[in-house]
Amino acid sequence: MADGEYSSVSGGHSNEASGNYSSASGGQYNYANGDYSSVSGGRYNAANQTQSSVSGGFSNEANEYASSVSGGRDNSASGQYTSVTGGRGNAASGEYSSVSAGQYNTASGAYSSVSGGRYNRASETQSSVSGGYSGRASGYASSVSGGRDNSASGYASSVTGGYSNLASHRYSQMAAKYNGSTDDDYDFEAQGVE
Repeated sequence: MADGEYSSVSGGHSNEASGNYSSASGGQYNYANGDYSSVSGGRYNAANQTQSSVSGGFSNEANEYASSVSGGRDNSASGQYTSVTGGRGNAASGEYSSVSAGQYNTASGAYSSVSGGRYNRASETQSSVSGGYSGRASGYASSVSGGRDNSASGYASSVTGGYSNLASHRYSQMAAKYNGSTDDDYDFEAQGVE
């Protein structure tokens, strides 16, 4: 059903285009609700805001201006200019943030990113988690490259991998270790066992 002005539904089953100039191209139970929004395929997807888009997958939502979800399942792009490329249960909510893949990852800081892995969080501006399991980048411009249960909470801090490491000071770096932590600003902890 095409309810919006100049909207179109070109295929599939039980799709709706209710935004002006919106389109639903295929799939089932997809909704293009925002003006200039689009859903290209898949099932139970929704593009709810202006210029938002969902390309495919299952139960994905693009909920803010110019947000996008390319595929996967149960993903959400809810900040302006955010994107989720794929995976499952991922969420990009900070402006210009992105989640590329993996499961249950969150990019909530502005310009933040999570590239993959599971249960990772990039919560501060320009923070990033590249992969691994349960990584946390909560300092401004902080990064976690991989490993498990690692945290970078200091300004421009980083953890490269390992298990249960913490870089909590400004510009501190923690190499792949087990249960390591930084001691001061600009501290570098090399690889090894704490």
